[in-house]
Order: sequence, then structure tokens, then C-alpha cells
Amino acid sequence: MSDHSGNTSREAVIMFPQSVLIGLIVALVGYVLQQRSWRHNKREEVRQREFEACTKIIEDLARAFDKRILATSEFVSHVNRGGVSEDELEFFRKSIREWMYEFSYFKSKIFHYFGREKMLEFENSVHNSIREVSDIALRTNRFGRDKLSSVHREEQELASKRLNLARYIAYRFLADLNEMTANEETSRISLYDNIRAGQLDMISRTYLIQRLLNLKS
Repeated sequence: MSDHSGNTSREAVIMFPQSVLIGLIVALVGYVLQQRSWRHNKREEVRQREFEACTKIIEDLARAFDKRILATSEFVSHVNRGGVSEDELEFFRKSIREWMYEFSYFKSKIFHYFGREKMLEFENSVHNSIREVSDIALRTNRFGRDKLSSVHREEQELASKRLNLARYIAYRFLADLNEMTANEETSRISLYDNIRAGQLDMISRTYLIQRLLNLKS
């Protein structure tokens, strides 16, 4: 009887740490799964919020491009016709003021969501291509076609074609932003896992090893 009781006691002692170990493993697995679920939910929240923000920026940019390019096209036509009225000149200047009023806002938003390269492309390629056509038309209107040099007169003759090119550059830029948004290559999403395209050199070796061994999701 005593031997049986002793065996039972020893088994209980052995089972106790095993049950504790199993409990710890279950708790650890539950914690890991909970963390992964939280990260997934958080990423989805960020993804949805960023998608909506990027979509709005693209829509606002598209409307601003349309207004700016249309106003420039109309002004170039007025200049080619000759005798631009004060109302026509003021309307065009107003369109430029409206564009410049939002210019820094767009630069800031593009930088935040799409990165420095896209912000510079917006300023140095998209904006400048439209601005150059505006400058040509304003110069022609100020001095008159007859007083222009042969080089400036040729620039005025090619203004409409240059504006068509500027329009293409602007809408290609919008297409790029749309593609980045669809592919989740915008700032917060691309940095969420620290694997932004083209910046893999910024990732720590420890992080890469963890990802390789599936120790980090």
C-alpha cells in the first residue's frame, strides 16, 4: 500500500513540471499567434488608411492638372490669335496663383506617401514642363510676336506641342502614382516590414536572417 502511494506521489511530482511546461508552451504559442494577428490587423488598418489617402491625393492632383493645363492651353491660343484681353490675362494669372497655392501642399503629400524621387519628379519634370509653356506664352504676350527673336518666335510656334508633351508627362506621373498605390509601394506600407524596394541595404543583417528562418513575419 505504501509502495503504491509512493509511486503515485512520484508520478504526481513528475507530472507537475510536465503540465507546467505544456502550459507554458500553450501560452507561448497563444502569445505568438496573438501577436501575428495583431500585426496583420494593424497592417490592414494602415493599408486601408493609406490607400484612401493616396487615392485622394491622386484625384486632387488630376483635377489640378486639368485646370492648369486647360488654362495654359486657352492662353496659348489667345496669344497665337493676338490681342489678349485683360480678362483673359487675369484669368490665366489666377490659374497660376491657384496652382502655386497648392504646389507646396502637393510636394509635401507626394514626399510623404510616394517618396523623395517622386516629389522631385513632380517639381522638376511635371511642374517645370507646364511652367515653361506658360513662360513662353507670357513672354510673347508681353513683348508681341513681332519683337521676339527668331528663337523665341519658334518657341511660341511650338508651345502647343510642348504643352501636349507636358500633358503626357503629367498623366504618366499620375499613372505611376496609381500603380504604386495599387502595388502597396507607398511610404507606410513599404516601410511596414522594412523592405522598401531599392533600399534593401538599409535592412539589418539580423532582420534578414530572422526573415530567412521564419522567425519574423
